Amino acid sequence: MKKILIVEDNPTNMKLFADILEAKSYSVTKAYDGLEAYNEIKKNFFDLMILDIQLPILDGFSLLKKLKDEKIDCPQTLIVSAFAMDKDKQTAKALGCDNYITKPIDIMNFLATVERLTK
Repeated sequence: MKKILIVEDNPTNMKLFADILEAKSYSVTKAYDGLEAYNEIKKNFFDLMILDIQLPILDGFSLLKKLKDEKIDCPQTLIVSAFAMDKDKQTAKALGCDNYITKPIDIMNFLATVERLTK
């Protein structure tokens, strides 16, 4: 069973993502801020991290930078964000993000991307 870490501070989005993934038999761990996600990644293996950019305590870009700077193995990363600017996508890519989807999500595209990244 593939393990996915969802890092999302919006309870509605968290529930949506978790429900979709659990219905497809993924094992889901939830983190509501970047620091919580950082601690989860340090102690557990994940096949994929679904990451929002705007997070309390430690934002998504800062989390990716911290993992990179500390040479901590980062899972495949799918950013799901309301930010759709090319600059944000370029920053994400430079920090090692594997894919980027804008909110609101298209569920079929979201699932296809998750499946592709967890193969």
